[in-house]
Amino acid sequence: MQNSIPWDNHRAYYAVRGMVLTGFEKEVLEEVSKERCWEHVKWFAGEGEKLSGTPANERSVDYILDTLRGLGVAAEAPRFQAWLGFPRIHDAEVKVLEPEERALECITLAQCASASAEGGLVYVGGGGLKDYEGVNARNMIVLADFSKPPARPWKNYVAGVLKGAAGLIVISHAGPMRALNRGTVKSVWGNPIPENLGDVGRIPAAGVTREGGEYLRRLLEAGPVRVRVSAGGLRGFYGVRQPMARVEGREPAFVLLGSHMDAWASAASCNALGCASTLEAARLMTRFRPKLSRGLQLLWFQGHETGIMSGSTWYLDTYWDDVNANCVAYLNNDTTSMIHSTVYSVDGDPALRGFLVSTVKELAEEEGASFREPRPMYVPSKTGDQSFLGVGVPSVRVQMGHPPEADKLIGGGGGWWYHSEYDTLDKCDPEAMYMAEKAQTLVLLRLLTLPVLPYRVEAVADWTLWALGELDEAAKETLSLESLREKAEVFKERAAALDEATGDLAERCKKSAKGHEEEVEAANGCMVRVSRVLNPVNYTLRGRYDQDYYGAEYVQPIPALKGVADLAALNPDAEEYKALRTRLVRARNMASDALGEAAWLCEYAAEKIGG
Repeated sequence: MQNSIPWDNHRAYYAVRGMVLTGFEKEVLEEVSKERCWEHVKWFAGEGEKLSGTPANERSVDYILDTLRGLGVAAEAPRFQAWLGFPRIHDAEVKVLEPEERALECITLAQCASASAEGGLVYVGGGGLKDYEGVNARNMIVLADFSKPPARPWKNYVAGVLKGAAGLIVISHAGPMRALNRGTVKSVWGNPIPENLGDVGRIPAAGVTREGGEYLRRLLEAGPVRVRVSAGGLRGFYGVRQPMARVEGREPAFVLLGSHMDAWASAASCNALGCASTLEAARLMTRFRPKLSRGLQLLWFQGHETGIMSGSTWYLDTYWDDVNANCVAYLNNDTTSMIHSTVYSVDGDPALRGFLVSTVKELAEEEGASFREPRPMYVPSKTGDQSFLGVGVPSVRVQMGHPPEADKLIGGGGGWWYHSEYDTLDKCDPEAMYMAEKAQTLVLLRLLTLPVLPYRVEAVADWTLWALGELDEAAKETLSLESLREKAEVFKERAAALDEATGDLAERCKKSAKGHEEEVEAANGCMVRVSRVLNPVNYTLRGRYDQDYYGAEYVQPIPALKGVADLAALNPDAEEYKALRTRLVRARNMASDALGEAAWLCEYAAEKIGG
């Protein structure tokens, strides 16, 4: 894709507006405690595997509640029903039957069908849709590589539901030890509903070591291979407790900070670090509560690992009105750092991206540390407790990354030790954890205290124009998107006027927001509303009230219009072409309405605040 978004303009906007570290911000950053954070990390890591509903997980819930209450934070742990999986980890079987007999070291992957299957073996690379081109996987056993995209649950959905495979074998990351990367193959996001219950793990699925996977590939290169895969476990609805608390601000508005507390195997980097980080955020923001305009909602999600985002989805479903009306940003606090992490790294929604880059880069320069620019264009990803794309809450991520020279030491995504018994304390670095905590603290502090939200609405318009340009090119004139691009241009013009007005308002509020309350309320309300209107169209297929599947390849910019590329490849006289075009026209109408409303909101707010 060709990128033409003027990101530098949006980042420079904040520099021009004078966002530099204040005395108060420096005071808060000095209060970040490496020692307290590390003590929490050691405690959580000491509990080892903490799958939701297990005794170790319950002890962790109590530890979080006791810590919060000791800080003077009102905390609770509501019990709810979560769809979870409890795999019989070591009862799996992967056995080569032909051309020779050999049993491989393996584990069960959670949420797969409790079954055994035999068949010919086919290798499909990462296991995405394009990897199946020229491959007939029906009734076959599919071999896919965990280190290659897409995400593991989507590999399973493609194999078992879309391609009719009989079983799935996933090759673990390469590394210095024979790690078996545990995990889940349920693609259905959150608790299932009647319409998708049948999509939950239709086939047996097992993981093998990198050595075992390479052995299977060598056999395939020599000729046909027949294997048997057997796996299983329990799955269904189970009661769990989910810790949550809010550090109240002066307004109903809040920022959401969430980390998952259920974890596989030794569970140090994933996710003792995140759980500890969220506790430290609770301590810091409680200490400086009188300065907070907005509140901080803290969550330790259950069912992230074995349920696939059950806890974050349950929270959204249950507290919908509060989230929809008051949540201004979401920070996903998962694996904030690891060994060899020395580079500040950020990414997020275009509305907050310029603010995010400016804020963390400023801290990096203050400390003489490295900073990695985010990729040129934001691409939505349905992974990692991103349950809030549909409701339209802008999402951001702050963490420490590693330099390129550490790639071989780290290995695959999450590290070669990911979700294995090798994810021990030595995979965490107290200094990297401390750096990540300071960066996140600064981002949180500004989101919680700045009178005017640091959104950049014109950046959203630029992103939308870029996405529409890519889609229009892919459509090859089979479906014109010119009307949408024209509306997006109007939106951009009005968003630029709004940004100028909110920037001026922020300047006036630097000393005090007193006397500007109505203008601030109008500005913030409009910016949040634009996000609520556009994000479901820009980042989801299933919209505001449902959830897209985990790792779904269709979650790309403006997913409902993604089919224009397929349309361009069809015969215009075919029924399939005409049916698809009908659906795409409706999707175009949906996007048109959203752009029109967003443009109106910007115009209204700019006038309201005197822009």
